[in-house]
Amino acid sequence: MARTVLAAGGSPASALIVVDMQNGFIAPYRGAGVEGARSVLTAVNRWISHAHERSWPVFLTRDIDPFGSSGPGARHDVALHPGLDARGTVVDKGPGSRAGFSGFVLASTATEGPGAPGGGGLSELAGLLLREGVEDVVTVGLAADVCVSATALDARRLGYRVTLDLDATAFVHAHPDGDEAAVAALAGAGVTVLGGGPEEAP
Repeated sequence: MARTVLAAGGSPASALIVVDMQNGFIAPYRGAGVEGARSVLTAVNRWISHAHERSWPVFLTRDIDPFGSSGPGARHDVALHPGLDARGTVVDKGPGSRAGFSGFVLASTATEGPGAPGGGGLSELAGLLLREGVEDVVTVGLAADVCVSATALDARRLGYRVTLDLDATAFVHAHPDGDEAAVAALAGAGVTVLGGGPEEAP
């Protein structure tokens, strides 16, 4: 299993990717947010402080259209939650409403043409990691078995060592075989899965 460099003094080759800590998943315009999202917010803010103390770059992904809605609450749902420590570079991604789950993916919301489903498109995240000389990433945010998982797996495919902290994410029970199967798939792909926050990192 991959081991992420998280030494006490910090590694200049490490980065934190905070996935989709948006109103729509924490305090949506209508309905309820992801179960446990408020606790995740606290844990994510701890990771952001940890990263800044070690001069890691922090990247905050933001789904440009998570629900495919255009009503009065759409702008509210897309915005980062006001309780998030937003010290970092915001990276637009998605749209989740068209299965654009990974932080490395960005397509338009068009229904035809290059931005349509199957048309592809990349966010700025890969280029930003490359520019910073990153080798190791920590992924946190929402949700563990959808966008966080997709981002972590794409980071592994790109050759990064990846850690995911289960205390800084929450599940929406999207994996057909359950949450444990989702974690097993991540571990099987070489993602280091831990719990307990920055203090418990290897």
